Amino acid sequence: MIILDEPYVSPELAAYAAARQEPVLDNATARACARDYGAALNLTPEDAFASLCRGDAPRLYTCSENALDWVYAHSGNNALVERVRRLKDKAVCRERLAPLYADFFFRQVTLEELAALPFEALKVPCVLKPAVGFFSLGVHRIENAAQWEAAKVAVARDAALWREQYPPEVVGGGRFLLEEYIQGEEYAVDVYYDRQGRAVVCNILRHEFSSDADVSDRLYYTSREIIESRLNEFEAWFNRVNGPLGLRNFPVHVELRRDAGGRIAPIEFNPLRFAGWCSTDVSLFAWGFHSYGCFLEDTRPDWERVLAGKEGLLYTLMVLNKPENCPPVRDFDYDALCRDFGKVLHLRPCDFRRFSHFGFLFTETPADRREELDRIIRSDLTEYIQQE
Repeated sequence: MIILDEPYVSPELAAYAAARQEPVLDNATARACARDYGAALNLTPEDAFASLCRGDAPRLYTCSENALDWVYAHSGNNALVERVRRLKDKAVCRERLAPLYADFFFRQVTLEELAALPFEALKVPCVLKPAVGFFSLGVHRIENAAQWEAAKVAVARDAALWREQYPPEVVGGGRFLLEEYIQGEEYAVDVYYDRQGRAVVCNILRHEFSSDADVSDRLYYTSREIIESRLNEFEAWFNRVNGPLGLRNFPVHVELRRDAGGRIAPIEFNPLRFAGWCSTDVSLFAWGFHSYGCFLEDTRPDWERVLAGKEGLLYTLMVLNKPENCPPVRDFDYDALCRDFGKVLHLRPCDFRRFSHFGFLFTETPADRREELDRIIRSDLTEYIQQE
């Protein structure tokens, strides 16, 4: 079963759903996909779709957390709703996992409490983020008093904008989480739990930053070397944390960090979906399979086969986020952007007048010739912006 919803459905996902004739909730977004992509979707009326959701651990995939509102209101499956809420609310998730991370500091505060909280009350370095959030919106790393005051001003200013772009089930501007900064390499993992609650990893992406202060989503990449070195370790960790989480037939997009000593700590679990804005399609562009297909068909990636011949290559996902204090934009030169990369696999422009980014870029880059990645991760993209 699939729920398609705003802000974006990829043609690859729509084509997969049509080919498989997966039940797709009949909503405005799904009907638009059927029309615009010419996809013969198996549109299923709301009552019938809700009936399918009421089984024991239904196999449900959403491409967007905007769909969570429907799940809460209409699925009729209290156990499913409770599992979603325990992940989506980062404070609740932290509390669930606390027995496994007894020394981890976190604190939940309201917007009003945040405004009055002095820097001296913090344990730094720490991270401030919405308790219910998405896409690095409202995420700030805090090391000093100036950063703390700037972060408070920014979240107070941006909360109204989040309400315009996303429903409160996706980004909430009323409660925030303060938590200690997690050291180590950051990864984004698309993983699902099968009927027995065993983890199946469908892709692993390294999340790279331009500096310690950077919290953006600009650059992710996967490779044969990343999969081979992290797959077994990460699946074992996912099985361990599922003790307190209790997930079955459940897809999750997980962000985590691994330090030099091999200690893994979660950043967040994003329920009922893989990488947002359908960027999970990086598995298709890199490895030739649909990550959501593994979940919906209850299969495990044939890593030995798909990794063959892929040594020494990085497969990237780049989020073309707008610069801070972005000027009014008349146009964005996507052609010039693509010319700056040796091998573009796919480009997805987006409505930059409506959203906080210009789109997504997927490339294949030799690991020993990654200058193009080192450049783009430090770029504010203004060289491609045509101002109004």
